[in-house]
Amino acid sequence: MHRILKFDNILNVRDYGGHDLQDGRKVVLGKLFRGAQLSSMSRAEQLRLAGLDISLLIDLRYLPERERQSTPMSDIFRPEIFEFEAAHDQTDPNELAPHEAFAINELNTADDARRYMLGSYHDRPLDAGFAGLTAKSLKRMAVTGEGAYVHCAAGKDRTGTFSAILLMLLGVSPDDVMQEYMRTQDAVDLDTIIPLITKKMEKRYDRSFAADALRPYFHVEPAYLENSLRVIGDVETYAREVLVLSSKEIDDLRANYTR
Repeated sequence: MHRILKFDNILNVRDYGGHDLQDGRKVVLGKLFRGAQLSSMSRAEQLRLAGLDISLLIDLRYLPERERQSTPMSDIFRPEIFEFEAAHDQTDPNELAPHEAFAINELNTADDARRYMLGSYHDRPLDAGFAGLTAKSLKRMAVTGEGAYVHCAAGKDRTGTFSAILLMLLGVSPDDVMQEYMRTQDAVDLDTIIPLITKKMEKRYDRSFAADALRPYFHVEPAYLENSLRVIGDVETYAREVLVLSSKEIDDLRANYTR
């Protein structure tokens, strides 16, 4: 039911539809996709994504991340990309994204990493950039019902909060929302990639890291998402008051992405 899609050059890709709803309906499959950034995708992978009828990319990364690992466009895969509004984005492409600055300056132990992750999940739902891009994306999807791929860098944190908001609006149960979030553990072999990431980060940031200190940084755990969910509270109230979605837009999202 919940499809993990294996790509050679894109991590953590999956169709996050298929969830049962209390009224007997389901979230549709084949329209809602999530994953990591796409900068290294091959032409064959672009062709595969195009075959999924993805016409909207929701890029939750900051400007420095987008500049460093830009999304390639081609004649076969040229979706519309939604990004942070300039007023809420970083302005210097040579600057570090917040999580990168933390890694360089403050990440020394696993406790450091976990505290940062808990704090970032707490702050995210009310962050102006995240909320603005989420609102813009959901308003568009309410109109079009199109295939959409949401991503950040690793496809688990910012992407995880966005996906949880949408699934909750569609009527997915809290348990299923959490299971979908935790599915990153099935989609990504963390034990294999942590040593590779450690070496890559040491080279990029010119400092040493303990692999165990990085694990909470690249891991998912229920407490992370629970911090976002506590801030969100009742999702329809959040959608109306923070995202400024109308009742019609919420109804249209449900009509477009459930059957």
